[in-house]
This record gives sequence, structure tokens and C-alpha cells, in this order.
Amino acid sequence: MDVARGLALVGMFGAHLMVASGPDFTLSDPSTWLDIVNGRSSILFALLAGVSLALMTGGAQNATADELRKIRLRLVGRGAAIFVIGLLVELLGSGIAVILTLYSVLYILAAFTVHLRTRVLVIAGAALGILGPPLLALIGTLSPDLGGPGLSLVLFGTYPITVWAALLCAGLVIGRLDLTRVKTAVVMLVCGGLVAIGGYTLGGLLTPPQQDVTTSSSASGSSSGSVPGSMSMVPGDEVDISGLTCQTSDGIVACFAPEKASLFGGDGGGDVDGQSYFDRVASQDPPAKMLEAVTNFSAHSGGVLEILASGGFAVAILGLCLIVTRYARWAVAPLAAYGAVPLTGYVIQAILILAGAATWLPNPVLPRIALSLLMMAGALVWTRTVGKGPLERLTARAADVMALTVKGKSRA
Repeated sequence: MDVARGLALVGMFGAHLMVASGPDFTLSDPSTWLDIVNGRSSILFALLAGVSLALMTGGAQNATADELRKIRLRLVGRGAAIFVIGLLVELLGSGIAVILTLYSVLYILAAFTVHLRTRVLVIAGAALGILGPPLLALIGTLSPDLGGPGLSLVLFGTYPITVWAALLCAGLVIGRLDLTRVKTAVVMLVCGGLVAIGGYTLGGLLTPPQQDVTTSSSASGSSSGSVPGSMSMVPGDEVDISGLTCQTSDGIVACFAPEKASLFGGDGGGDVDGQSYFDRVASQDPPAKMLEAVTNFSAHSGGVLEILASGGFAVAILGLCLIVTRYARWAVAPLAAYGAVPLTGYVIQAILILAGAATWLPNPVLPRIALSLLMMAGALVWTRTVGKGPLERLTARAADVMALTVKGKSRA
């Protein structure tokens, strides 16, 4: 588990440093392989959250009412502490799409799901993963003026809850397996790999080919529903803005369709330039948006095939880590130490990025490798001498306080 979390941290660091600036990951094209960190690292992180919660609350299924209450309070306390830490990381202004606030929502959601039967979790996870994305796409088209911090946090931001709640359920199910058996690890590696290959292959067949562009850019912080991987760079005098509404602010010209005026400072009324609500909804083409939400497999798209393919990839990675640590634990000790302090490691990454780590060396891949090795070495020394990371201690303390327990003794 720690090794897999360490890999997720290294991958997220690479995504935040934008080590991949070309087209989306394609298995047959080695030049795109660096893009593997985009989206998949955070999905691995979320899956491992579910597995960790299952191991942490292993007795929740058969717990008494009082024991279940304490388990729930501890999860809520831990989630609240992570939420505050996430807000502080956002205040740093590092420019990364911070996952911690949504991660805290998962802890609170887990408080009401860890006791459910495995069958219920499988059904819930499948329903969220298959029905959630097209349902969100439908809601988005039926609400052309939607917006707000709450919606951005859980539904229409970089980390839509439909993706992460499905992965949480999958992780809870995996955490109930006998992870000490080699057979379990092999099945996870093989089945997860086959699901990933099948999902990406199906997505490639169902997605129409994109037109070539002069310059492309890929960012890990793309918002849900977008298709990252390409951004055309053309001279301004070659852009046709006829029929668009344009605004100028601080030397930047923003042009948009008239029906989107309310999103750019319009009055948000029922009619926009004479269009009724039904006309505006029809212009969004709900069936096409719902179909795209099913077939999209790009990083952070929130599509059904992304959940399937990247989720299978995460399961395969965990299975591989279970096998490697069984036979060569010493070889991955630094990576395991890094994964043992994931919250602290994530925050340190944000601080390094804020400090301009991507510009310290001529190629962004080099600082990623150098700083990752340095953080792994520091984590190894810290865990061998001190134990838990400082932020991990803080969240554990918050869980104790919320459950009114200290060192396992009730104070109530």
C-alpha cells in the first residue's frame, strides 16, 4: 500500500510539474508515455484511499452501534482536518488542482459506507461509475447557468464526485480481500491490466480523431468535461469571431457565444439575446454531451471509460506492488517510506512547485526525478527515526478528538 501511494505521489508531482506537454498517452507511441502520470496518479491515490479505509475500519461490518459511531466520528474528524489542510494548500496559490478538499469529502462519505456489505458497495460503485458521468452531463446541459463553489467542489470541478466515490467503493471492496495472498495480487494485476487495455482501446475506437494543431499543451488541472491534450495556437488575425460577444479586461480579449453571456458577467436571466431557456438547452445538445461523458477516457474528463480504464490501471499497479513488496521489499523501501507520509509529501510538493521547482533545471523531468529522490530519502530517514509524518499525526489527533478518544481510551 505504501509503495503504491509512493508511486501515486511521484506521478502527481510529475503531473503538477507538467512533465508531459504533448498528446495524450498512447501505448504504441513512446513519445507520449510521460503523459501516463496525468489523471491516473490521482485515480490511483483515490483507489488507495478506499483500500486504506477498509483496512483502517476492518471491523465496521460487524461493529456494535457504539463502535460504529466511534469509527464514523474518527473518519469525520480526519476528513475535517484534511479539508482545512487542503484550504491552506489552495491559499498558497501554487497553481495545482488541489485534491485534498475533495479527498476530505470522501472521508466523510466513507463514514456512512464502510459498514455496508460488499455486494452493496459493488452495486453502488458500478452505478456511480456507469450512470454518474452521463447524469452529470445531463444536469450540466439542463442548467446552462450553473456555477458556484459547492458545485465546483463535488460535481463539475477537476475531481467530480461520480469518479471518486466509485473509486472509493472499489477500494473498500479490494481492501476486504486477502491482500497477503499472491493469488489475489496476480488476479488484480492481470484483470486490472486487461480492463485498462480494453477501456483505452474502446475509448480510442469510439473517440473521433482530433485535427492536428501547431502547438499542443496538456495540463493536469483541466476541468471536468473538457478534453485535455490539445490547444491550438494561431495568430489573432486568423481567428473568426463573427457572431461572438467579446470583452476586454487588462489587455486580454475574451470572446464567447451569446448564450454563454451569463457565465461571463451577464445578468443570468431567463432569456439571452432573445433565446428561451429551452432553446439554450437544445443548443447544448444533451444527447451528444451524455454520449461524450460515456466514451471520454481522457485524463480528468470524468468519463465512464476513464473510470473503467484508469481504475483498472490503478488496480493493476496495486497488484504489482503487492507482488514486488513480497519478494523485494528492500528495493522499494524509500518509495514505501514516501507513501507512508502521503499528506505531508503532497503538501511539500505544493510548496516546491510554488517555489518554482519546475524552473530549477532546464528540463521539468530532471527536477521531478531529483526532488522525488530527495523526498524519498527524507521520508525514509523520518519514518525510521520519528515515525508518522507531522500532518499524518495531526489528522490522527483530529480523529481522536472527534471520537473523544485518546490512545484508545474513552473520555466520555
